[in-house]
Amino acid sequence: MEGQTQWGRELGQAGLSAQQDCSIQEKIDLEIRIREGIWKLLSLSTQKDQILHAVKNLMVCNTRITAYTSKLQKSEEQIANQTGQCDMNFENIERTACKAKIAISDIRIPLMWKDSDHFSNKERSERYAIFCLFKMGAEVFDTDMVIVDKTITDICFENVTIFNEAGPDFKIKVEVYSCCTEGSSITNTPKKLAKKLKTSISKATGKKINSVLQEENPETCLFFNSTVFGAKYHLLAHTTLTLESAEDSFKTHNLFINGNEESSFWLPLYGNMCCRLVAQPACMAEDAFAGFLNQQQMIEGLSIWRRLYCVLRGGKLCCFYSPEEIEAKMEPTLIVPIHKVNEMLF
Repeated sequence: MEGQTQWGRELGQAGLSAQQDCSIQEKIDLEIRIREGIWKLLSLSTQKDQILHAVKNLMVCNTRITAYTSKLQKSEEQIANQTGQCDMNFENIERTACKAKIAISDIRIPLMWKDSDHFSNKERSERYAIFCLFKMGAEVFDTDMVIVDKTITDICFENVTIFNEAGPDFKIKVEVYSCCTEGSSITNTPKKLAKKLKTSISKATGKKINSVLQEENPETCLFFNSTVFGAKYHLLAHTTLTLESAEDSFKTHNLFINGNEESSFWLPLYGNMCCRLVAQPACMAEDAFAGFLNQQQMIEGLSIWRRLYCVLRGGKLCCFYSPEEIEAKMEPTLIVPIHKVNEMLF
């Protein structure tokens, strides 16, 4: 009987893993369809702003596909490693902390322009398209794209990014990407550039590149995107946020900067990023436990038990006489704070 129970648990885990794999594959398929749509839109774009947004969205889409594919491969490897293992000893199972919601907001990246750059030649100032990527496991989020020039002293993002399934050991990689928007080549469409390539280089090579562009195959054409669209985002800076980074107020984090003054995408960063990172454990907002418990009371030397309906939430055990009292929004009969040293008789 015990063997059948263990086998049933294993089948249940395998079924859950299969459902998760199916969900991940559906996400991959969705991102591929989105990527195809972005590619078609990009092939018709003629305005600089349209191209910058489309190339950015294409980059985010590919990053998500890569993250989902990696997670799917790891999941398949775990299923393969668990095949034939029926040993389920619950005494050896370690307790795990609940998941949490992580929110990142109010991102500000200060710039350090030279006085000669900041106060002069503003009408001829180079402009840069900037956005951030946040990556945690298979979850990838991005901010809006902002345009920065030498009149701007801080790069600010108003987006609020929320990760719903973060463990206590979470690591969120923050990447800042930059693209210089100056230059006429950024407004060229693929078809126009294909003609240029066809006439400016050898006839055979030009025809080959032209045929690739006409196929509108995202997998192949992405190789040419920096040349075809004249817009390419480069990794400007990055950092990693963990639970230690969480704070009630703003906190400054060090940035690791890529490139130098010779790089076309380079901006004079101070090397810091300010943001608000907050964490909310699921047990603080959701019911971690709900059910009937018996409470022991001592009245005039006699031990008396009473049955209470208890809900564990936010580090407190709220006790009611019945579940209907919760629906009626009545105050709990008893509230017991839960901490490491308290003892209760239930």
